[in-house]
Amino acid sequence: MILNARDKITRCLLSLARTSLLYSPYFRFHLPWPSQILIENTNCCNARCVMCPRDTLSRKSGFMEFALFEKIMKELAGASRKPVVHLHGFGEPLLDHLLSERIKLAKACGILQTYIVTNASLLFPETARSLILAGLDAMKISFYGTDEESYNATMRQLEFTVALQNIKDFLRIRKDLQRPGPRLILQYLPQESNGAKTAEFQSLWRSLPDKRKDDCLNISSLDNFGGGKSYHKVGEKIVSVCFYPWSALSVLWDGRAVTCCIDYNGIQGVGDLNVQSIREVWNGPVMSALRRDFGKLDYSRFPTCRRCDWVHRR
Repeated sequence: MILNARDKITRCLLSLARTSLLYSPYFRFHLPWPSQILIENTNCCNARCVMCPRDTLSRKSGFMEFALFEKIMKELAGASRKPVVHLHGFGEPLLDHLLSERIKLAKACGILQTYIVTNASLLFPETARSLILAGLDAMKISFYGTDEESYNATMRQLEFTVALQNIKDFLRIRKDLQRPGPRLILQYLPQESNGAKTAEFQSLWRSLPDKRKDDCLNISSLDNFGGGKSYHKVGEKIVSVCFYPWSALSVLWDGRAVTCCIDYNGIQGVGDLNVQSIREVWNGPVMSALRRDFGKLDYSRFPTCRRCDWVHRR
């Protein structure tokens, strides 16, 4: 997931979505390219985090073919306004042995901002060095515990001590290499399994991130994953316009484009980049119809969206 309800940008966009007068221009107009494109390099994962609906994942697991990734990057190279490229999806991106090569290609194609979200369990020194030298711009690390007990109970199949050491090693290597990035975002998700110890999390990391590189801590919140989980009760009434179809495009590892990153099972398809271009999908009839429906708060054709927290929040 790239956005959460406690991110400043997300709160701003949601406030616009709740104000029809301010948001109405987006019902009719959209930029010729998405401002962000999420490319799922893999949906495989080495963790079984308690808050994640992986037990309901029904689509096939795999890795994006490099040829398909190259096709996408070459098209983005021709865009006058390059989107932020996310190299992650419903999986652990560091399982992809070609990740550094993908980042290098993206940078060679003029992409200014590359970004991954990882659990850092595989962020060993060699991998950290490779990502830094490839030119990765930002990395969010999900670290959902404050000690061995709370971390291991939440991020099942991972080890607190391993992830902690990997992050420390990454910060040391980045300093030694004297590279400007990637910027580091350490994220915490307070919940029952980790005791919701926000203050302890902040204390654990207070001295490590480098503020000169714009590193930061991010406290997020649970959501329902479009019905994959039920942390929050949602009613029948839709009260907000989802800004996603005006700002971002999500591409699954097999090349299918879907409505957003919340659609982890890929049931709301909007195109296929194996046979279509980004421009054809983004400016095509399917996305245009979707935007018209969302602008009218009509989510009747989108079961995942109807169960999403965002559209029910005031």
